[in-house]
Amino acid sequence: MISVYIADDHSIVREGMRALIASAKDMNVVGEAVNGDQALKELPGLNAGVFLMDMSMPGCSGLELIEKVRRRAPETSILVLSMHREDLYATRTIRAGAQGFITKTQPPGEILDALRKVAAGQLYITTELAKKLAMDSLTGRGDEHPHARMTKREYEIFLDLARGVTVGDIANKLNLSSKTVSTHKARLMEKLNATSISDLVRYALSQDLL
Repeated sequence: MISVYIADDHSIVREGMRALIASAKDMNVVGEAVNGDQALKELPGLNAGVFLMDMSMPGCSGLELIEKVRRRAPETSILVLSMHREDLYATRTIRAGAQGFITKTQPPGEILDALRKVAAGQLYITTELAKKLAMDSLTGRGDEHPHARMTKREYEIFLDLARGVTVGDIANKLNLSSKTVSTHKARLMEKLNATSISDLVRYALSQDLL
């Protein structure tokens, strides 16, 4: 039996995933969270087979949440279920430690197949992304989006800034000094050729990152 823990801040998504998993004879839901902080408290003691998580939730979320779950519950595989386009997020989530990435637009059967694959220790990505990654590897092109040139820390700060979080609040959240956050901010803005927070917001929206 594959035990699944769900984390999504939208109740309709959690209810839908719970019903979908209940329809599968080889799976069951062992817990739910409305945000990443709750998941981090509960997951380590559950020995869940798969952590099914949204990328954008209140509190700890995204790449930071993936990395913390990998440290605190290393026996649990991570499948990211996101509304964002695969080509924008999938590679980063896999590098951060997730075993799979699937969009919320995929058919229910595909989501169940993804859960089974990551539970079995396999990597799950769609055929389209696998072909793209293979071609990028052969041509040496890689991801051509400007934000792909950011470090993981810069990318995390970029998303917070685009969401309206202040430098001081980001510093407190990440246990960094405001000066360090400001340095990361300057570097990421240079990589995006941005001159203001408004530019960051426009870029994030244009790339479906928010």
